[in-house]
Amino acid sequence: MTTPDLTGQVALVTGGSRGIGRQLALAMARHGATVVVTARNLDSSPGSGHTLRGTAETIEAAGGTAHAIPATITDSADASRLVDETVERAGRVDILVNNAGVYPEALIADMSDEDWHDNMDVNMNAVFYVTRAALPVLVRQGGGRIYNVSSDLAIRFAVGRVAYSASKAALDVFSQALALEVRDQHVEVVSWTPGHVLTDMSWPRAKESVETVEPSFLWMLAQPPMALTGLILRKNDFGITWGEGV
Repeated sequence: MTTPDLTGQVALVTGGSRGIGRQLALAMARHGATVVVTARNLDSSPGSGHTLRGTAETIEAAGGTAHAIPATITDSADASRLVDETVERAGRVDILVNNAGVYPEALIADMSDEDWHDNMDVNMNAVFYVTRAALPVLVRQGGGRIYNVSSDLAIRFAVGRVAYSASKAALDVFSQALALEVRDQHVEVVSWTPGHVLTDMSWPRAKESVETVEPSFLWMLAQPPMALTGLILRKNDFGITWGEGV
């Protein structure tokens, strides 16, 4: 598989303290990117015990460059502050990975207003806030890449996951429509489904290690700029329908 050379590029990853976001941050750093990771808290995180500071320190211990910037991206002002601080610290933004997410489980008849709004705030509204803040930076630089982390549950449904499915289906459409809107500014937008891998959100149902998300993600980064824009790419297809190149 062709692997990317990300030397000189800056990647901003939301939900970078643990799970898929942490894995993608580590992978891009290994391939030369300066990585900025964000989550709500610098030194605490529920679940596996990984933290935002820990992700950055792991990258730097391996010889990479990383910045940890706590932010509440469900707040539009703080999302804008995150992008501004990323540019201040790292100089630019080339790759935005909208990864932060929640995975509520409840029947719609039983779901509270708070849980519904939290689902949409994190899985969709935060993507809008961070993307809106980052787009002027990407356009000013002459282009860039946006990867929105979606899910098979956008098209494959499960009892108790209506809210989650709705948010991820919305994310897919958002990605496709945005790709058309910013194509002429050379901003690539892809909705990427990493598959059901073992993280705090998916435990104990998932069986695959979180490391298995890397090949398909790195393959996307290795493609020519704009080659994949507007596509919804699913990890289950990797090496079958699109993993051999475009």
